[in-house]
Amino acid sequence: MKKWMIFFVIVAAFLVGANSYAPQLAEAGLCEALSAKFNLHSDDVRVQASPGAKIFLGDIDAITLHANNVEVNGLKFSHFDCNLYGVHFKPLLALADRQVRVTHAESGEMTASVRSEELEKFLVQKVEGLTQPQVSFEDDAVRVQGRVKLGGLVTANADIRGHFGMKGSKLMFIPSSVNVEGMGIQVSATQLANVEIYDFAGFPLGIQPDRVTMRDGILTIHGQVSNS
Repeated sequence: MKKWMIFFVIVAAFLVGANSYAPQLAEAGLCEALSAKFNLHSDDVRVQASPGAKIFLGDIDAITLHANNVEVNGLKFSHFDCNLYGVHFKPLLALADRQVRVTHAESGEMTASVRSEELEKFLVQKVEGLTQPQVSFEDDAVRVQGRVKLGGLVTANADIRGHFGMKGSKLMFIPSSVNVEGMGIQVSATQLANVEIYDFAGFPLGIQPDRVTMRDGILTIHGQVSNS
């Protein structure tokens, strides 16, 4: 009888310890797994599970990620917030490589903000053939001005107006009008190719951005978990 009592005490102690420390272990493992794409700190990630011991079975109730000045694949986000619910991972794989890699989340959402100076840097890189570029933002509109060469000989002033939007997994600059003026000749156009700014394909945690909003020089990207 005494041996059974000792056994139950050991089991109870293990469960109490598991409930207390399993979420902390999962947070450390998740942070390590995301470090290849995010520059995160340990306190940027929070894991919730009740009871905590269910984490050893690969189940997490919720993951909260909140970070500032996060860079992912060259794009710097001034704020990044992500909430995942009903998260699953493979515990044996996590034990082997000491990392928690999310395999599935039942639901979740994300918001990420990019400052205008970061967007300006990407626009200047992506708009080909433009020199002396100047980028300005007004509400949700974007204006890109600069110099272009016509026929490789004549230099003209270019004025491109448009806005940001999502096309599939890609953040795009979508021009609405272009005016080119040089040598006393002015040419206008409305049908122009979109310019890819950033591709979110393969973004961590299964998040798929689906829309953007622009206000006061801050682009906010909204997304949700894609289970397709």
